[in-house]
Amino acid sequence: MLKSDSTYRQFSRYYDELTYDMPYALWLDIIHQFRDGRRSLLDIGCGTGNLTGKFEYEDISAFDQAGAMISQAREKGPEDIGYFTDDMRYFELDRTFDVICATVDVLNYCRDPEEVMKVFTQVKKHLSDDGVFIFDIHSAYKMENELNGVTYSDETEHITYIWHAIPGESPLSVIHDMTFFVRDEESDSMYRRFSEVHSQRTYRHKDMIRMIDDAGLKLDFAFSDFDMYNPVTEVCDRVFYVVKKTL
Repeated sequence: MLKSDSTYRQFSRYYDELTYDMPYALWLDIIHQFRDGRRSLLDIGCGTGNLTGKFEYEDISAFDQAGAMISQAREKGPEDIGYFTDDMRYFELDRTFDVICATVDVLNYCRDPEEVMKVFTQVKKHLSDDGVFIFDIHSAYKMENELNGVTYSDETEHITYIWHAIPGESPLSVIHDMTFFVRDEESDSMYRRFSEVHSQRTYRHKDMIRMIDDAGLKLDFAFSDFDMYNPVTEVCDRVFYVVKKTL
């Protein structure tokens, strides 16, 4: 299930608070490795703009399918970033970009290989001839071990969540069943409860390489776990791909 306004409407209000430990600086370092004269960037699935707002490219556009997330991103700025709401399978912008990125496992929201291929098709149309497409996904190992029938929980000053990672019906998929308890602003002893369900699916490295090739793109290189010198192994957690157009 792709991100939608209905599934993220409440979560968007607390997203930044609950993702306080996300290593955004590591993603930022990777994206900035590819500036090298490139000036325009498109951020696919930008969420609330935590990473987008730190990019140092001259011309930045960013979108997410969840309008509630985009509202949060616009409030934080900067104002010169072109935020909009769209679907990564079908976006049409009538222009190209030097860098396109889809970070923080955005492509794991594609329900099947056909949806991945739709995203790749749109990326190819919007990527400049010398451009790069950078994205990351959960590894198969992570899906099979760390997101397989596991329950997590965390709390901040005024919100607590319980997250059940339930294996999905599709291969290498997970259902994130999350329950949130938000402290009432007027009473420390009262909490408001709401629940959200999100789905993700990942793909084995060899299958992702095949899809990249089938889309008329070419893999420049791949690495794992935020280190550009780390090979993709059977036990890594996150796989990164740097892709270019086939000319």
